[in-house]
Amino acid sequence: MRITFTQSGGFAGLMKHCRVDTAALEAEERARVESLVVAAGWDASWEKFSEGRDRFQYEIAIQRETTVHVTCDDSCVPPEARPLVTYLKEHAR
Repeated sequence: MRITFTQSGGFAGLMKHCRVDTAALEAEERARVESLVVAAGWDASWEKFSEGRDRFQYEIAIQRETTVHVTCDDSCVPPEARPLVTYLKEHAR
């Protein structure tokens, strides 16, 4: 599984990015990331933005058998996907 993550926007407008290839991770970390993806429940691509300014925006691509693209802002991340987004934010530079 490969995950590409970009965070943009916010008050300062900074961009952060990371790529995660689970094949390159240790077994325990790989299992953790894969379980976060499954828990997020993103089986289809979607895009959603709320009204308002200075929100972080996320572009996430999850490549498995097919690729799912999710584009949204902070307030549109479903509760079950927040742990995955938090993990990706922690690894973004």
